Amino acid sequence: MRAGFGIAEITPPVGTELAGFGYYLERRMEGIRDPLHARAAVLEEGEVRQLIVSCELLGLSQDVADAVIRHGRACGCTDAMIVSVHTHTGPAIKYHEGCGEVSPAYVSGLAGKIQQAVDAALADRREVTGLAFGRAEVRGDWIYNRADPEGPVDRDVRGFVLERAGGRKLALMGAACHGVFLGRTHQASADFSGEIIRNLEDMDTVYLNGLCGDIDPLYTGEERMCAFGKQAADTFRTSLHPVPVSLQAGRLPFSIHLTRVRREDILRAAEEAERRAGGRDEPAARVARTWEKEMLEKVDRLPEEEPGTAACMVLGGIPVLALPFEGFTAIGLRIREGIGQPDAMVLGCAEELRGYLPTRDDIARGSYAALESTFLYKRLPAVPGEAERLAEQLIEAYQTETAGGK
Repeated sequence: MRAGFGIAEITPPVGTELAGFGYYLERRMEGIRDPLHARAAVLEEGEVRQLIVSCELLGLSQDVADAVIRHGRACGCTDAMIVSVHTHTGPAIKYHEGCGEVSPAYVSGLAGKIQQAVDAALADRREVTGLAFGRAEVRGDWIYNRADPEGPVDRDVRGFVLERAGGRKLALMGAACHGVFLGRTHQASADFSGEIIRNLEDMDTVYLNGLCGDIDPLYTGEERMCAFGKQAADTFRTSLHPVPVSLQAGRLPFSIHLTRVRREDILRAAEEAERRAGGRDEPAARVARTWEKEMLEKVDRLPEEEPGTAACMVLGGIPVLALPFEGFTAIGLRIREGIGQPDAMVLGCAEELRGYLPTRDDIARGSYAALESTFLYKRLPAVPGEAERLAEQLIEAYQTETAGGK
């Protein structure tokens, strides 16, 4: 096996609006707490050359993700796993209504910058002399399930360290949390993932965020973020143990059924959102009415199914799956149980971020993730139970692929 690492800065210019934390805030970037980066790793063994990219952004658009994938393939990569850390102190790449204006000038150059990290990783390939995996609980009151206080919380940090001949160690690691420790700051930052990387300063680290759709920091602020970053990094270091040097990679197909709607359903949903918001001029109502207008314009062409694929690799016998959603903890737990791999890394916010995929019980609660978030993502809600069905689809696809030796 050989492995390489590359990095490129992707910090936007001062004045760019930052994404998240509410509607129409016009939260313009005034400075840089820590620069934003795209970090890339290339792993190759036999006929497999897997590209892994992590962007310190809220999420990507399909255009940017596709451009990076095409570049990787042109460079001989057999497949790519591209994720975002989901920081809320970075720019919007794909417009989410009210949650950060997109800068066309910045986005037009983003794929090229990410490709620089890919090129650097390809040029840095070195022989892998050892592979270790670690998984352990980050103890303390750091995170909680914001959708259901009684719901599951995955407190484990997971990841790999590759020893490389004549080069620095390469770490591929992650946890699961929303990147919101810093709150509504006007400073660009990778949030807690940047702190974890800083505390692994003797390694070249690619951070891979888990399913964070229902997971937030219990307490926020810079001091808490720095402490969490240090403890997560220290926990990861002390949990490492050797695993076989081996690599497989591929794609797992899935489909999501979307709610069937008629014109009157769209009107009713927007009206109810306006009522809940407290009036037509309230920010949440403006978002819902914008969604209403766009849905009505294409009501006869709205999809009832959303197909996709999830990038998957098995490194050292440990599966890593990347889903294009803000997924919920219970889905990651189900996937691990179904494939019989409690160590498996199940990642979120891959490629184009499609929005939340809430669990059946969260939809029954009428939560933000279940309905309101679909307005800003300009999508239709998923049919209740689709998150659970996604897990079963991926379990079956994984078992089929691994049974065939792929």
